[in-house]
Amino acid sequence: MKILHVHDIPTTKCRVEVRLKDLGFQVRSVEAGSMAAAKHMRFDMIVLDVPACRLKPWLYEANQHFVLPYFWWCEERKPATTAPHEKLDGILCCGMNDNELHWSILLGVKNGHRRLHLEREYTFLSKKLEERKLVDHAKIILSKINNVSETRAYEMMRTQAMNERKKLIDVAATVLQESHLTAREG
Repeated sequence: MKILHVHDIPTTKCRVEVRLKDLGFQVRSVEAGSMAAAKHMRFDMIVLDVPACRLKPWLYEANQHFVLPYFWWCEERKPATTAPHEKLDGILCCGMNDNELHWSILLGVKNGHRRLHLEREYTFLSKKLEERKLVDHAKIILSKINNVSETRAYEMMRTQAMNERKKLIDVAATVLQESHLTAREG
C-alpha cells in the first residue's frame, strides 16, 4: 500500500514516515505546502501529520488534489473537544502498537472507500434530481402553452426526444429556453 505522508511540522515524538515504513508500507513524505506536486503520483491513502488546529485547512487542500482515504496522525495531548472533519476516514497515533495501526488503517481505508462511493452517488442523484425538476418545469410550461394535460405534455416531449434521438433533458432544456425567449419578447 502506498501512503502519502503530508506534514507541516513533522511529529517529533515518533517519526511517522519511519513507523509506517517499518510496518511494510511504501511511504512518500512531503511538506503540506507542496502537496499539489505529488498529485500526479499514485497513492492508496494520505496521512496528514498536522496539529488539530490546522487539520481542516490541510484536509481541504488535500481534497482539492486527491480522491483518497484521509487519515490524521494525532499527537494531541488532550482528546478533541469537537469531532474531526467528516472527510477524515481514520485517526492514527504513536501510542498504537503495530496491530492497532494495521487494523486502523484497514478500517479507515474501508471507511474512505465507502465515503467516496457515497459522495459519487450523492453527486449522481443530485444531478438526476435537478434534471427531473427541469423536465417537470418544462412539462408544466408545455401543458400551459398547448392547453393539454401534463401527462400529454410529457408524452410530447418523450416523442420529440425519441424522434430527434436526443435525451429528454435536452428537449426539456429547449422548451425552457424557448419559453424564456418568448417571455422576454412578449
